[in-house]
Parts: sequence; structure tokens; C-alpha cells
Amino acid sequence: MFLKIFSRSLVARSTASAVVLVSVLVAVPMVVLIQSDVRNTRAELAIRAEMATRIVLDDVTNALWDLDPEEALTALSPLRSIDSFAEAVILGTHGERFAIYRKPGSAVVADAAVNTGGNPATTAAAVPLTRQDRTGGSRTIGTLLVRLDTGPTDAAIRHHVLVLGGIGAVTLLLVVLGVIWATRGVTLPIAGMTRAMADLAAGDVTVTVPVRHRDDEIGRMAKALDTFRQNAIDLHIAKERAEQAVASKAKFMAAASHDLRQPAQSLLMLTAMLRATAPNPKVAESARKIEQVVMTLKQLLDELLEVSRLDAGGVTANIAVHEVADLFDALDSQYGPVARNKGLAFSVPQYRAPVLTDRVLLLRLLGNLIDNAIRYTPSGQVQVACLESGGCLIVEVRDTGIGIPEDRLDAIWEEFHQIGNPERNRDNGIGLGLSIVRRLAGVLDHPVKVRSTPGKGSVFSVTLPLAPVEPAMEPALEPMRRAEIPPVPAPAPAAIAPMAPAPVAAPAAVAGLATLADAPAKSGEIAILVIDDDQFVLSAISMFLNTAGHRVVGASSVTQGLRAVEGGDIRPDAVIADYHLSATENGLDFIDTVWRRLGLRIPAVLISGRLDGAVTARAAEMGVTVAAKPIMPDRLSALVEQMTAARPAGVAAGAAPGIAAPHRTPTI
Repeated sequence: MFLKIFSRSLVARSTASAVVLVSVLVAVPMVVLIQSDVRNTRAELAIRAEMATRIVLDDVTNALWDLDPEEALTALSPLRSIDSFAEAVILGTHGERFAIYRKPGSAVVADAAVNTGGNPATTAAAVPLTRQDRTGGSRTIGTLLVRLDTGPTDAAIRHHVLVLGGIGAVTLLLVVLGVIWATRGVTLPIAGMTRAMADLAAGDVTVTVPVRHRDDEIGRMAKALDTFRQNAIDLHIAKERAEQAVASKAKFMAAASHDLRQPAQSLLMLTAMLRATAPNPKVAESARKIEQVVMTLKQLLDELLEVSRLDAGGVTANIAVHEVADLFDALDSQYGPVARNKGLAFSVPQYRAPVLTDRVLLLRLLGNLIDNAIRYTPSGQVQVACLESGGCLIVEVRDTGIGIPEDRLDAIWEEFHQIGNPERNRDNGIGLGLSIVRRLAGVLDHPVKVRSTPGKGSVFSVTLPLAPVEPAMEPALEPMRRAEIPPVPAPAPAAIAPMAPAPVAAPAAVAGLATLADAPAKSGEIAILVIDDDQFVLSAISMFLNTAGHRVVGASSVTQGLRAVEGGDIRPDAVIADYHLSATENGLDFIDTVWRRLGLRIPAVLISGRLDGAVTARAAEMGVTVAAKPIMPDRLSALVEQMTAARPAGVAAGAAPGIAAPHRTPTI
């Protein structure tokens, strides 16, 4: 209990220390002085008693020799004038009492022979009585015993002790009070500042700092704490402004991600249609160049928006177990043709190992590294390699390109920084790839390193944590569930190789709705219902699909689309819907309503320039394919072909090529 109090209270520790110190300083000198006083008093009384015996020694000896008690008492009477005299006793040769003389008023002392030196209240001096005999020799004939009363002296000593003790106690009390006062003068302000600091640490910047008016060290500490409080207020205000700025930026980027993609989507569809229907080669070539410009604009837009989302914290990693061999296969199919079209050798390792990562983000990260390697390797090879080390898998992207000078190895991670491209040739990218890699590495917690030799090539390494090996581990092919991460861009529009279309999700069975397999077979044109709130995008997609030979009915609102279905204007074989149709309506709800109105789950594609995890998750549950705007014309054609080519037998059997499990919803 006391130890706990001492450990928590500076006042208690200081007071206890002062009490012990003062007690030692007062008590030790007091004890030494008292003992010295007692010794000196006792010695003085003993000397006084011995001197008293010398005064009457001869007369007492003669009286004892003459055996005259009266003469002995007369010889002892001068002792009355001695202070503290109590009694004198004359003893014979054998200790028998010959005469005794007491000072009038003194207390009677017990038998002298018994109490000689034994009474603590008296001090005695014993002197032998000697006389010469007839032969001239010295003969002891008795003893003179003189007692002095030490009672008054002891009383005086006790009085002095009490006085000194009282003075010491008062001094100790004053010291304790002074220590408490002085200590509390220090501890109370410190305690107040401690509470203020605790409140500041908890985020309360309205606290008042005490004793700021003092000029001593405590006052200076209080002023410093008040300055800290003001800084905390400023930081709190700055934090709120920063949070508001981040929220505004996120809101702006969300709107920009949708709105800026709309015209790009229209341009892609219109240029593709123009190129396909061009009346002469010059028009077709002009359309192709326009398409390349739009592709470059799309790439720039995708990368700028991705950098903004990463900086705003809008991208989170969905860590799961994935087979690295599947990731390598995806990279090989994506970048192998691009590298070979440039005359480069491209290879990925034949290696299997489970890793803990986010499939979409890791493919984006490695894709940027490979894309960068292809861009800056004029000849030679680009190789993906891996090795295990300490529970991790190190994936390396090696090239035989131009290399990076040592003094610029840190600068390559900055935005718009490029090596060997002073003229800003767009065929070499825009300089955001490696800055995105750095941000993705931070989100994934996958460290990225680089080593390079100018003129010989570079090696970028990514460290992935290996997953625990289980006896029967299923392949973990996580679907691409985040539309906010754009697809991995190819190096240059002219070098793009055709990509294998992603599988279309088969619709999941829902009670009360028939599947496409239950619908009768249908020959002839394919009817497609397209809904988008942007008239330009709606018109461009409709014209593109019409040019491809499909029957298209477009709708710019939910009401218009449902009216077309219910009025018999179209019985769609597929639905292509934008997600954001109005402030209260969205494409998934529209698709679900169409299904229920028809009583049939027809294939559907959801496209939008702004999607989040909740939307893609719901689309996955419904079995709706998700595509991010702007969608490439060839990709849209492939999706339409996949959605309708297997009707009805392939869907019924569930074995048509390219048809994936219902819960797999690819994001384009």
C-alpha cells in the first residue's frame, strides 16, 4: 500500500526523503550531545565526591583510630556544604558500619555495603583509611564512602533532552511542511500539465495549460506546452482540411473517372465504325489514326486516374492465395505477342508456388514492369524469372535494354520521369508506369528493388510472401473484382496483339426465373437492348452494333428501356447497360427488372467508368459480366458473340467454350 503511494506520488517520496534526512541530521547530534553531557556530569560528580573525601580524610581517620563516633560525625560535617552531597559512611576493617552522616533533607540510602556504586541515582567515592602503626608501616583501618545525589543532575539532563527533542520535532515538522509546500509547488503544475498533455494526446485541443504566467522553469515548460497545444490545434485544423481535400479529390476523381471516359467511349465506337465502313483507304487510314490518338488518350486517362486513386487511398488489396504459375501464364499471353512483334525474346518461368497477393494488383504491377522493359529494350530479350528465399518468392523482370544510370535509380519512380526520351515520344509511354508500380507495391506490401547497368539492361525484383503449403490446395483464381484498377496497358497502339476474350459469366440459377436454355432456339439477327444515360455513348454503341449486323434498340432511361421490352419493340437476346443511369437508378437494377419482366435470364454486360467493390460483387452474384469504360470495340464485339453464340444448347449444357462458372465475373 505504502509502496504504491510512494511510486505514484512525488510529494510522498519527497516528504519521506526529507523526513529521513532531517531525522538523521537532528537525532544523531542530539544523541551524541546528550551522551557526552551525561558522561561529563558523571565524571564531574565522581571527581567532586573524591575531593570531598580528601577534605575530611585525616579527621575521619583519626576519629576511627580513636574509635570515637562523635568525633567522626564532627569530622564529616564539612561535607554538608558540597552540592549534591547525600551521605557519608565510615566502614571498619571488616566492612562494619562505624558511623554514618546524612545531609539534612536527603533521602535515606540503603545499606552502604550493598549499594556501593549500585544505586543509579547516586555517585559514590570510596577512599581507604590508613594509619601508621608503631613500626612505621601503613595500615588500613577502614573505608570512607561518600555518596553524591545525581537526581537533580539527571532531572536537568532530562529537561535538556525534552527541550532539544521538542526543538528537533518542531524543526522536523517545519521541514516536512516546507518540503510539502515546495514539492507541491512543483508537482501540482506538473500534474496539471500532465493532464493537459493526456487530453492533447486524446485529441482534446480545448484544454487550458496552467501556470503559464510563471517565470521559472515550470513556467517555461508551461509556455512550451501551450505552444505545443497551439501547434496541435493548427495540425488538427490542417488535418481536417486535408481530409476534406482528400474527400473532395476522391469525389472529383470518381466523377472524372466516369465523365471523362464517356467521350472516349463514344470516340472509340465511332472511329471503329468509321474504319469498318470507310469508302476508301484514305478514310480508313484517317480513322485508324484517330483511333490511335483515342487509345493514347485512353491510356493517359487510365494512368492519371489510377495514380490519383492510389494517392487518395481508394485502392485496397484483397489478399488471397494464388498460384503463381497462373499469373505467369496471364503475363505470357498478354505481353508475349507484344514482345515478339518487336523482335524480342520473351519468357516466363515454368514454376508453381502458392503466393499471398492480390491477383489484379499484382498483374498490374508486373505488367507495368514488363511493359517498361519492352519499351526500353531495342533488341535482345525480356525475361521473367523467380526464386525462393526465406519464405518469400522473388519475381524478377530482366531485360537487355538501355539500362539506368546509377544516379537516376531513385528518380525513375517519380511521375513523368523517363530515361532516354527527352523529346517526350508518346510511343515510349508517358512516364507514369513506374510511379504506379511504387504505389501498388506499397498497397500490396510487396517490396520492389532495381539494379541496372547502363547499356546492358535492368533487373526489377518484387518480393511476394509464399502461402503455407496445404496437402490439397485448389487453384486460387481470384476474379478481377475491382473496376477501379484499369486493365494492363499495352506498350503502343500499333503493336497491340489481339487478346483472348475473357470468359463470360454464366447466369446463376434463381428461383422463379427461367434460364436461357429454356428459351426456344432463334435464327437470324441478334436483338440487343442498350441503355445509357449519355446520348453520345448510346448513339455510338448502337451505331457500332448496327454496323456489325445486330438489331439494336437504345434507351436513355429505365422507363424508356422497360417500355421497349413491355411494348414488344424488342425481345432482347442480350442487354448492355451502363451502371449510372440516374441519381436513383442503376444498370444492375434495370437488368434484374428486365429478367423478371421477361421471365428469362438473358446474358447481360454492365459497363461504367466508375465502379466499386460492392457493385462488382453484386454483379458477380447475379452472373453479369462487368466491363470498365471505355471498352474497346473489338472487345465489345467479342462479348456480344460470346453472350449469344451458345444459345440455347451450349448454355443449357454449360459446356460452351468460354463459358465460366456463374460466380466468375471478369472485369474488363
